[in-house]
Amino acid sequence: PYEDQNGVIISYTISVSVQETGESDVYTTSDPTLELAGLMIYTTYGIEIAASTSVGQGPFTQEFNVTTLEEAPSAPPTNFQATAVTSTTASLSWGPPPVDSQNGDIIQYTINVTVQETGERFQLTSPTTSLEVTEIKPFRTYLCIIAASTSVGLGPFSIVVQVKTLEDVPASSPVNVSSSDVTSTSAVVSWGPPPYEDQNGVIISYTISVSVQETGESFTYTTSDTTYSF
Repeated sequence: PYEDQNGVIISYTISVSVQETGESDVYTTSDPTLELAGLMIYTTYGIEIAASTSVGQGPFTQEFNVTTLEEAPSAPPTNFQATAVTSTTASLSWGPPPVDSQNGDIIQYTINVTVQETGERFQLTSPTTSLEVTEIKPFRTYLCIIAASTSVGLGPFSIVVQVKTLEDVPASSPVNVSSSDVTSTSAVVSWGPPPYEDQNGVIISYTISVSVQETGESFTYTTSDTTYSF
């Protein structure tokens, strides 16, 4: 106020401190405005101002706070891990981006997933740092990348993390079953494996069930080949 100037105001001293760290800088100007550049993103600064005459500096104002605006994160989440739990479930976990790269409040994580064997893609989101993915295919390799978001936007994605779900029993039977070289006492049966999307693992054997229609008698055979003679 004019009554407190006690002379001609020749300069202003502005003290700027970072609330989170206590770091401070002092600026001097003869103008009643000052533009502060090079500030850190989404950081709260405490500001105090004092006026000076030719005799000296007066008291500082009460501190007031200014918080710079948010931006999208400048680094991906940390420690991204993916673990197969069952043939159709995987567990994903991660940490937030480094504090100095968050650039705001992290509100969501986005995971982009590609199925290596088929090229199929889908996207998942989570507000927390873990996610259980269910109802996925058995014995598939899932390639995952993750990024964090603030209210301003999405940050960069992580490097690829892969997870392969566990094996399961085949979901369908062998195909193209046929018989050949049938004689009075022998026959050859051949077939193809179940469709790839239904194999759910590595096919290691086939079980052939044979029953005599006239008597009801039955036999079971096992082979690792796609033909069998009996």
